[in-house]
Amino acid sequence: MTYRKKAKSLRILLGITIISLSVVGCQSFQPKSPGELALKNHDFIGLWDSYNDCLTGSTTQEMQEHLSILYSAPKPISLDDSPIPVPKFLKNLSSTRNSRLAVDPRAMAASCSIHLAEFAQQSADWDTSLRIWQSIIENYPEPQYAFYVSEASQAIEKFSSIRPVSLSSRDSFIH
Repeated sequence: MTYRKKAKSLRILLGITIISLSVVGCQSFQPKSPGELALKNHDFIGLWDSYNDCLTGSTTQEMQEHLSILYSAPKPISLDDSPIPVPKFLKNLSSTRNSRLAVDPRAMAASCSIHLAEFAQQSADWDTSLRIWQSIIENYPEPQYAFYVSEASQAIEKFSSIRPVSLSSRDSFIH
């Protein structure tokens, strides 16, 4: 075989390998932990029920229990966390891998968090409210959750102007 034929064969083999990795390899990432993308249909219904129960909860403790269930939901795997080394140019050509669920469990958790923080604030549970608002900002740095972070940031800005300060035996609000 001549040098040109060997080089051409090598390029074809390299091309097939790259295509195989990008088509098959990226779709076959295995979760690093049992919680990643390992959701069965009945598990998703349980998450959906927890989300609805969070939105209709009557106590902060009940809502926090449902929120912890939503926090434990699977998270998408990124190419950066891939167990297979992926070349940088392939990472640049790909988008963030979604969880393949009809609804994003992390968005459900963020929405539940906002509802819980607002409920706690209305119930004058100021510490819980502030803690939840801050946790939204800390736990959702990804761009797709910017709405929730923005809501939390605005609420924290307003928080100091509505939080009660004890001036006597009864609380007064500072405006």
